[in-house]
Amino acid sequence: MSQPLLPDAARSTSPTYAAAWLADESLEQLNERIHDGVPVDKLLDRARTYRDWLFGAFPEAAPTSGAAVMELGSGVGWIMEAMLEKYPFESITGLDISANMIKRAQERFSDPRADFVLYDGQTMPFPDDHFQVIYSVAAMQHVEKHAAFLLFEELYRSLAPGGHAVIHLLAVEHIPDAPEAYHTQCLWHVHNEPTHWHHYYAFDELFVLFSQVIGVSDFDLVYEGKSFLVHFSKGGRHRYRRESLPAERYPERLAASAQPAAPAAPEPVNYRDPRAWVPDALKPLARRLRRLGNRTPA
Repeated sequence: MSQPLLPDAARSTSPTYAAAWLADESLEQLNERIHDGVPVDKLLDRARTYRDWLFGAFPEAAPTSGAAVMELGSGVGWIMEAMLEKYPFESITGLDISANMIKRAQERFSDPRADFVLYDGQTMPFPDDHFQVIYSVAAMQHVEKHAAFLLFEELYRSLAPGGHAVIHLLAVEHIPDAPEAYHTQCLWHVHNEPTHWHHYYAFDELFVLFSQVIGVSDFDLVYEGKSFLVHFSKGGRHRYRRESLPAERYPERLAASAQPAAPAAPEPVNYRDPRAWVPDALKPLARRLRRLGNRTPA
């Protein structure tokens, strides 16, 4: 069901937001700023690595012939290009908040199966049940978490029944290793600094949001490299992709650890060997009797 539009005042149109994401930068400036210093001639290889990571973790989500595919936060289109070279789908749409990034992506490459759509950062301009495959990588970490939840709902709305979505998010374990101290990152938020904000997630948090609040099917979470890959479908027969997933939540693990341990099974006793059952105090006597029994009669 479509979600109601939010008032204009709630949209991501602040000067700080615009300075961070909507500036009219050149392709060279964008490549340097948003791709972690990776050389331009290595960016397609990096995109292939991301592609194979997402769809290697969830092979059933890989696009097939005739599929309509959408990337949320497509930037200048490197991962879209990697998707186009591998999969025989019908079309791929790059959805982004930045008209400048879309312009630079279109300058960088073109393909008749690819198009780009500008949106307001909250409401996706697509009908319900539209895409067979939706993915996002290295993008949602920059979205404030309440706004991100609204996008999660929009992704689910736009996903076709039987389709698959795979989303990359940063885990809280990434915080100690981030280039900037978490104290500094918090100050950026408090003072509304025009820079790349990062947001981090925990396993139980994602479990509750997707499985219990949004109510997706075939839900799964893979933790790797201090990141999460989230998989979900719509209208599937199974609530979880792996039956063991609920047991991985902290409350379930805590409850399991609080259960009294079952008593260990007693060691089997070898009654043919007196050393296994004779009390220590009687073992010298048992040895003497064993020696006497081993003597050969004259």
